[in-house]
Amino acid sequence: MESEITTLVRRLTRTVRRHEEWRRQECITLIPSENLMSGTARLLLASDFGHRYSAPDHFYMGSQFTDEVKSFAEDLARKVFKCKHADVSPLSGHICNMATMLLFTKKGDRMISVSPEHGGYPGISHLGLGRILGLENLYFPFDKDAVNIKTDDAAKLLSAANHSLTVFGSSFIPFPHPLSDLSPKARGTLKIYDGSHVLGLIAGGRFQDPLREGCDLLMGSSHKSFFGPQGGIILSNNSEVFTKIRDNMYLGLVDNLHWNRIAALAYTLIEMLRFGSSYADQVIRNTHALAKGLHDRGLPVRGEKQGFSRSHQLILGYEDPQEKIRIAETLEKAGIITDKGIRMGTCEATRRDMKDADMDNIADIIADLINGRSKPKDAKTKVVALARSHQSLAFTLDT
Repeated sequence: MESEITTLVRRLTRTVRRHEEWRRQECITLIPSENLMSGTARLLLASDFGHRYSAPDHFYMGSQFTDEVKSFAEDLARKVFKCKHADVSPLSGHICNMATMLLFTKKGDRMISVSPEHGGYPGISHLGLGRILGLENLYFPFDKDAVNIKTDDAAKLLSAANHSLTVFGSSFIPFPHPLSDLSPKARGTLKIYDGSHVLGLIAGGRFQDPLREGCDLLMGSSHKSFFGPQGGIILSNNSEVFTKIRDNMYLGLVDNLHWNRIAALAYTLIEMLRFGSSYADQVIRNTHALAKGLHDRGLPVRGEKQGFSRSHQLILGYEDPQEKIRIAETLEKAGIITDKGIRMGTCEATRRDMKDADMDNIADIIADLINGRSKPKDAKTKVVALARSHQSLAFTLDT
């Protein structure tokens, strides 16, 4: 039995160690949904807070420091995002969406968002929570070439739809949504901005400013362009709306908040206070450099007339799903990690201190692979060399 246990432990630790070696030393990650935490944030994620409970009624004793770390994180979030209210309780961006849909809609209500067909988050659509909660999902008219909501047509829909919830933001989002033009048209509805993908850019004062462009809530994931632990956050200047969410979050949607996550998030918020704007600027520059590099080498990058992207992600313009899968698999063999939608994000590469010239180098590798001028085995050598030359993190307080 002892030898079996030892074998199992070795297998587990070997798998985790091999994963870290592979992804950090042999790969360039271009998944827009992933990023890297600082070493200190990772230590906090592994701290004793990961074993502990706390509750608003203090049912669990010994929670004075858990309460303090939550209060500290929310104070920091209000400062970073320049807002009145913050809640770090949600365990994911999906929980943030679920909270608003459960609390501000009822069965049979209508809601408007970006369709999954055009890069909207499937989790709130007719494929996910919309179906489960019995809502009628309506979708913004969308300009596929501009990769954005059609402002005039969307204004007409918002004025006539008789709906309860309007959701801006999406999973495929290279450009800011026209909030200032459309928010006034969504009168009488709760207006939220799902900033899961672009939260790090918003924290840095870039991309757009949803809470000052007409939205009641800004919410989303804390681990994409925002380089914190996996989790969620809700931000608001609307006291009435925020209070309803906060008062129903505990026991309605979450119980144990994962206090180690909140401690790691607090550290990331401090880093965002210090480096947010410079980080966001470099992410956007890197995305543009990568997009232009791919375009100049003959690959189809959507949004060309709009400058390819103003966020952390670009979208290649391939239509055939099987071709997208083939490209993603070919890139993975060479150590370039994307998703099967052929979005490419630069947030993790930026955290690894890659700059515009590195993006042009990556574009060259990708174009050669997709166009068949290079085999994955040969490209892998270049990818590994680039990865191993960028092992330190940028925009961090760690020394």
